[in-house]
Amino acid sequence: MKGVIMQNFFKILFSVILYFSMISYGLTQENIEDKESMVEVRQNAMQAMWSRLDRLSTLIAQPGDVVTSSDGSDIVIGSENKSEPIEYYTLIHGKDPSQDAQEIYNLLSQVENFWPDNTTIYHVEYTNAEQLVWLIPEAFKRYYTDSIIASENLNKSFESQDEAKIKRSVCMLALSCGRCHGAFRKVKFDNLRLEGRGWTGNYETCWSYRNEITLNSSAIRE
Repeated sequence: MKGVIMQNFFKILFSVILYFSMISYGLTQENIEDKESMVEVRQNAMQAMWSRLDRLSTLIAQPGDVVTSSDGSDIVIGSENKSEPIEYYTLIHGKDPSQDAQEIYNLLSQVENFWPDNTTIYHVEYTNAEQLVWLIPEAFKRYYTDSIIASENLNKSFESQDEAKIKRSVCMLALSCGRCHGAFRKVKFDNLRLEGRGWTGNYETCWSYRNEITLNSSAIRE
């Protein structure tokens, strides 16, 4: 009789242990999926921002620069081009540049808090973010905020329709992105070739603004 009771007891105990083990495993799998989903979302958002910034670089293109149009063809900016930057942007890309600017701001805002501690390389299989994001979060936050403010300024510049302000704002956004990526993003040579200049802010037109930022880092927010 005691033997039967003990057998039943151990069966029940085993079932309880198995039940909670399955719950624990399920939660672990769910957490892993949540982390990976968050990393995937922020990577997709960054790629979407880059594609828009790369298009916006048309506004600061110089004669001889090659611009990829909306149909995938390469267009060389001619020295005799008399069109306004916004005009030829619309002709080349088939959309208003202010739309791209607004979408960049939206994307930046949506994934601003998508870098929690549990999405480092130690917790997920792969991420382009350097460990410095989590080692010096205050610095990462400051650089990210610079990009958001630069994005806001770009949208304001379109409202003013001031060509000089628009060019400066495009450069400041590109430089803020490039500065953040330079410090907090893993970048390999083949990635640079694939992803373009938008990741680094390395546009010839922006060199003068780069010097301005070197002298006064807060200029990126002005």
